[in-house]
Amino acid sequence: MDSASIYYLGVTLILFLAFAAIVARTYSKRHRDKGEEPKFRMMDDDKPKKDDHPEN
Repeated sequence: MDSASIYYLGVTLILFLAFAAIVARTYSKRHRDKGEEPKFRMMDDDKPKKDDHPEN
């Protein structure tokens, strides 16, 4: 193997490890709730409030 092949293999392994770390962090139990918060806040904005539609 020449030096270019070793360099290419090293860069590939580093990028794969970075990807694996991102996936592991995203799906870890500790960060899952933090990742779900924006979804629930967005759904809360869709609920009509009593003050928005006054009854006549």
